[in-house]
Amino acid sequence: MMTLRIILIATALSFSIASSEAQGPRRPAPVIAETPQLSEISDDIEGIGTLAPKERVALTVNAADRVTAVYFEDGQRVRRGQTLLAQAQREQLAAIEGAEATVREAESVVQRMQSLVADGVVSGLEFDQAKRDLQVAVSELTSVQTRQRNRILMAPFDGVLGFRQVSVGAYLSPGDPVATLVDDSEMYVDFFVPDTALASIRSGLDVHATTSSLPGDVFEGTLVSTDNEIDPSTRSLRVRASLPNVDRKLRAGLFMNVTILSAPRQGLTVPEGAIEPLGSKSYVYVATEQAGTTLARKSEVTLGSRFDGRVELVSGVAEDDLIIIEGLIGVRDGGPINITNEDIVAGSSDALDRSGGGQTVSTIRR
Repeated sequence: MMTLRIILIATALSFSIASSEAQGPRRPAPVIAETPQLSEISDDIEGIGTLAPKERVALTVNAADRVTAVYFEDGQRVRRGQTLLAQAQREQLAAIEGAEATVREAESVVQRMQSLVADGVVSGLEFDQAKRDLQVAVSELTSVQTRQRNRILMAPFDGVLGFRQVSVGAYLSPGDPVATLVDDSEMYVDFFVPDTALASIRSGLDVHATTSSLPGDVFEGTLVSTDNEIDPSTRSLRVRASLPNVDRKLRAGLFMNVTILSAPRQGLTVPEGAIEPLGSKSYVYVATEQAGTTLARKSEVTLGSRFDGRVELVSGVAEDDLIIIEGLIGVRDGGPINITNEDIVAGSSDALDRSGGGQTVSTIRR
């Protein structure tokens, strides 16, 4: 029985070999190939946070008195130094007039005594006292002018006002709210990143931010600062990004999804379909020319970032290698292939030696 089984197996093998020889050499597998794309790549670190304006202040007055005029409306944009509100000033204006008269009188005394000192009619001591009186008068004038300015509220910076909280005739005391003013030309968003990303975080990195309140809009900014300590309970680091707000779409309080573009670099990328995984390793097939025949050469590669159906090749291929990206089912290591790309077929006879010209460069991020 054993002898009969061996004879049958040998017969089957002989028949198989004979059939293969009758069929002739393997036909080239039709494939599509391209050179790796040299792309801008970065490793993304994501976080969520809430927008805050660059500057925000609750406007108040410095003196207790009645409001005589309001020069702004809700939501109005104002410039730095623009007058927003005035309080009663009759008493201060009268004090200013009196102080100015005192200064003029003191200046006149100094001028008269200056010529008399030269003639010896007035002593130097008296002349010094007259000059001191002038300095005191000037100081008093400055003081009353300051008290008068304290009854005028001006915008401390360019920005947009919130709701008006006062009316003409209202009595205001120091600290009473008038309105809020925010500088929304630039917005800040604070968010947390894991401490494992500490080595990759630094000021100046580019960030992208989105919000569900403005679907489809992507806001580009910069990482401007990091906190001086890591939260021991969450093992996370607080960071701050700045987002220019030229079109004023962003508003304080918006919930933002932020992505830090860490470790920016250039790298070679191919479609994910070009990768053949085998256990813990990954391979691609490179088209090579040998004795006038196009063959597939299997090459082990190290993978990097992935995004939008493409993957970074850290090692294992060169920039001018022609990588098979479609038709891998019929490809074998060392087997013949037939590249069917119109751009390669219609190209020069040394298409396999191209440096990758004509490839579209895209931005790939993980």
